[in-house]
Amino acid sequence: MEKSGEYELDYWSSVSHGDTRLTAKEAQEINSELSLYDLMEVGQRLTSRQVGDVVSYAISYNINYSNYCAASCPICAFYVPIKTKGKTDRGYELSVQDVGRETEAAKKVGATEIHIVGGFNPDLSLEYYESIFSEVKKRLPGITLKALTIPEIDFISTTTKNSLREVVERFVKAGMDAHTGGGAEIFSPEIRKQITTPEKISGEKWLSDAALIHSMGIPGNSTMTYGHVEDWPQIIDHMIRIRDSQLETPGFLSFIPLKFSPENTPLLKMGKVKGPAPADKDLRVIALARIIMGMAIRNISVYWVSLGKEVAQVALGCGGSDLVGTAFSEKVFGATNRTEQTSTEELDHMIRESGRIPAVRDTLYRIVRYS
Repeated sequence: MEKSGEYELDYWSSVSHGDTRLTAKEAQEINSELSLYDLMEVGQRLTSRQVGDVVSYAISYNINYSNYCAASCPICAFYVPIKTKGKTDRGYELSVQDVGRETEAAKKVGATEIHIVGGFNPDLSLEYYESIFSEVKKRLPGITLKALTIPEIDFISTTTKNSLREVVERFVKAGMDAHTGGGAEIFSPEIRKQITTPEKISGEKWLSDAALIHSMGIPGNSTMTYGHVEDWPQIIDHMIRIRDSQLETPGFLSFIPLKFSPENTPLLKMGKVKGPAPADKDLRVIALARIIMGMAIRNISVYWVSLGKEVAQVALGCGGSDLVGTAFSEKVFGATNRTEQTSTEELDHMIRESGRIPAVRDTLYRIVRYS
C-alpha cells in the first residue's frame, strides 16, 4: 500500500492503536522512512488516544543495598568486584538497620514507592532480603515496594539453591509488591556478549523468568538499555519481544527505555563507545516504543535521570506518558556522574510546560493525586 504525507501518519497511527501486532519489518520501515518530526507526531497521536493528557511519576526513594557484584558488566559503573571484598573501601553492604534509616528518610520526603536494587552479592542470604523487605514494610506499611531486577532474583535463586518460584513467594510474603524490570539490557545475544558477562542471565532467560513471575500475579516494569554498541534492528527486536511477552503473559506495568550513560564504565574505557547517544536517537526510541507497544503496554516511561530533563520534556511530546519517579538517593546512574536531582515541584513544572497534567502515582500506576 502506498502511503505518503498526512495519510501515512494516519495509517501508522491507526495500525499501532489497534489490535494488530506491528512486525519488525514494519517497525524498521517506519523508522527508516519517517522523519524524526513525523515519527514524533505518530507517537504523540497514539499517546493522546491511549492515555490522554496525564503524565505520571512516583515519589520514589532508591535503596541500593550493596554494590559488591559477582558480575563485571562493561556497561556498569556501579559495581565493585566481590573478589575485592575486604581489600577495598569502595564496596558496601547495608545492614537491616541501615535500610531502616533509609526508609525513614523516604518517609520524610513523602515517598509513594521504595525502589531496591543492588549487585550480585553471593554473601547475602535469602533471609537478608526478607529482613530488609520486612523492615521497609514495618516502617512504611502503606508503601509499594518495587524490589530487585529479574537477573538479581535469578542470581539469588541460584546461589541460595531455591527455585525461582520459591524465592518470589518468600519475597512477596516479606513485602515485595513488584519487580523493577531492570537488567533486560538488549536481548540480542551478539550485543549482550559485549555489554554483560556470563554471570548475568540471557535475554531468553530474562523473558522466561518474567513470564513465571507474572504468572504468579507479581507485576513489574520492563526496560531496555540502548545507546552503546547496538543498532536499530536490535532495539526493535527487543521492543517486539517485550510486547509479545506481555500479550502472552501480562504483567509489565510500563516500558522504560534506559539511555546508556558511559561515564566511568569499562565500555567507555575500552573505547567501544565514544559518548552518549544523541538526542534524536532518544526521541526516536521513545516514539518507536509507543508505536510498537500499541495497546499492550500503554505506559511508556521517560527516565529523566538518563535522558536529562530537557530531552525528557521533549520526549513527553512524542510518546512518553510517565517520568518514572523522583529517584531520591539513586546511586547506579550516579556512579556514571549522573548526579542531577529533582523535586516534585520541578517534575510538575516540566509536565505542565509540555501541555500535560501532572499526577503522582504508586508503583502499580494507581493515581495518588493530581498536582
